[in-house]
Amino acid sequence: MFYFVFMVVLLRLPCIAGLKRSRFQHSVSYANFVAHKFQHLQGSLLDSSCEVGENIECAFVCINKSPCVSFNIALLPNENGKFRCELLNEDMFRSPDNLTASQQFHHYSMKVCSL
Repeated sequence: MFYFVFMVVLLRLPCIAGLKRSRFQHSVSYANFVAHKFQHLQGSLLDSSCEVGENIECAFVCINKSPCVSFNIALLPNENGKFRCELLNEDMFRSPDNLTASQQFHHYSMKVCSL
């Protein structure tokens, strides 16, 4: 039997807000993340924060980790050519005082649409 796994990361599409995580192993999950350049959200990092080859990989990791709702990604790679990916269970809307200017990170949060 053939299973098709499909995940989508939307970085700049019209207002498709938020995050959808599938409860089933073989279905669609997606998130629409917005970049906040040169910003860093300080908060509790999830245990699964990691290193990735590029920022879209960090978005995929966040989608697959249930408590993750936003992430910080390093601007520059480390000595191994990887970027630090900090997964967070909070976002800039719940913790606005924790968002600070940074020369080392970009912050990605879920897109919020007005009704």
